[in-house]
Amino acid sequence: MMNVGGAKEVSAARVGQLFTEYRPLLFSIAYRMLGTVADAEDIVQETFAAMQAAQLERISNIKSYLCKMVMNRCLNECKSARRRREEYVGPWLPEPLIAEQDLPAAAAENNEALSYAFLVMLDRLSPLERAVFVLRTAYEYDYADIGEMVGRTEVYTRKLYSNARKKLQPEAAVRGEEHVPVSRRQRLERFVAAFQRRDVEGLMRMLNEDAVLVSDGGGKVRSAMKPIYSRDRVTTLLEVIARGNLAGAEAQIRQVNGREELLFYKEGRLKSVFCFAWGEKIDTIYAVFNPEKLKEAQPES
Repeated sequence: MMNVGGAKEVSAARVGQLFTEYRPLLFSIAYRMLGTVADAEDIVQETFAAMQAAQLERISNIKSYLCKMVMNRCLNECKSARRRREEYVGPWLPEPLIAEQDLPAAAAENNEALSYAFLVMLDRLSPLERAVFVLRTAYEYDYADIGEMVGRTEVYTRKLYSNARKKLQPEAAVRGEEHVPVSRRQRLERFVAAFQRRDVEGLMRMLNEDAVLVSDGGGKVRSAMKPIYSRDRVTTLLEVIARGNLAGAEAQIRQVNGREELLFYKEGRLKSVFCFAWGEKIDTIYAVFNPEKLKEAQPES
């Protein structure tokens, strides 16, 4: 009995070491797949709970084994998540990943492949296409390893990646933001100044003619039920938001999904996160109002 107990203790200690070592990687995979913090954390916890019963000495590549377990759970979760989104009120947007949240720091590696606009784009893909595209683009796994993780042949995995690229091609082009002489922070500051003053002309100068605003209130906060298209209509809605939901709100520039974005606070509570896809001017604004997607980032009361 003593030997059995000792073996269990060794196994638990080993699983604990693996948790410390691989949690950041596994969380970042699950978050990219699911777009929600709580679901990603649940997947990681379930994976390591299952590891308690695994025979570790028979696993030749622990990292690949863990990634495969997480991806399988994510693919299953994606099926039920899509059904839930069919009943979602208004547009569904991913949960913002704010730097100050108590989350694995390494989850922010490869900022381009974690950016908010990137996550929104991924929602156009099927679960399998998303899995392949994430593993290839964000983590640079080769097709053979990806095929092993998602249970498909290397040839089929290549086809899935090609299909994903074609679906995302119109949005995947480099927007040239890094070539604009004004920094992202300066542009955000200008946007905040125009937004809070309800400066219609100032806002219009910052928006592309075919700009889009997507707002997610989840039926809990009043927001547009469909994406808003065109500079004129987006400006009108921004003016309505500035004198409505966010009247008197304090704006802060913070790291969200690896980039500087805008957080709006009222009476010490986070009320909204604005994320931007930005070329020479603003292409798209993603405005998250749903309090369920902001609760992880709320200040302690």
